[in-house]
Amino acid sequence: MVKQLDKILFVLGALILTIFVLFALFPSLFAPYQLKEMDEKWLPISNRHLLGTNSLGYDIFSELVYGAYETLSVGLLSSIFSLLLGLIMGALATKGRVIGTISRSTINIFILLPRLITLLVLSAFLGSSTANLIILISLFSWTPTARAVEAKLRSIDNSEFMDRLKIEGFSNIHITIHHRLPNLIDVLVSRFILGVNSSIMLESTLSFLGFGDIYHPTWGTMINYAYRRGAFIRRAYNYLLPPGIAIMLLSLSFYFILRYLEARRSLIKERYNG
Repeated sequence: MVKQLDKILFVLGALILTIFVLFALFPSLFAPYQLKEMDEKWLPISNRHLLGTNSLGYDIFSELVYGAYETLSVGLLSSIFSLLLGLIMGALATKGRVIGTISRSTINIFILLPRLITLLVLSAFLGSSTANLIILISLFSWTPTARAVEAKLRSIDNSEFMDRLKIEGFSNIHITIHHRLPNLIDVLVSRFILGVNSSIMLESTLSFLGFGDIYHPTWGTMINYAYRRGAFIRRAYNYLLPPGIAIMLLSLSFYFILRYLEARRSLIKERYNG
């Protein structure tokens, strides 16, 4: 039976994620001000401004709400693209001879690359647009998925059940659609959730270091702006902390959801083996 704590954490994680998704989809319903609507600079927390205003007089809470869309978009799209790439490369790695050797070698090369340093260099060279960030994060985040897919497919292909299907004359296409892919769902779901979380953290790191898209600011870009415009010196923690707390809460929401799904999967395996 799934522990009560896991259920509580799942509900909490789903609630946090739902709030941020609503922020991203309907920002005008939650943001008290327009994104570029100005007031006095460096105002403290008050009834008029829930988190105060920044160095330009923009409402910080409104910036946080509007930044949810950009942050989640980068995380979701990067995770989807890296998931597809990892699935393809992991499947190719199980093939024999030339294709399998090339795929496994490519996976090993990308694993050995220092990801953050490589992303920093390429971001500086290619430019800091949202599209470039999504492409770069995807290109350097697919290897864990590829390794997980490869291991799972090898386990499936080496099972007695798979040998029985081949003996009975089922085609590779039938086996792949009806047996290989369904057995990969749990791996892909786990890797997708982890990928979203990892992509958001990578984007936030790059944006904080100054490689984010200034025209479509994310929470990481907000932290960068706050630091560069003197929020730390002014002790304007209402400007520095909220985007960081939002990133932490979003990360925790994905962890709580994944923890519950893993507990459910373990329970199903125990019942099946029992």
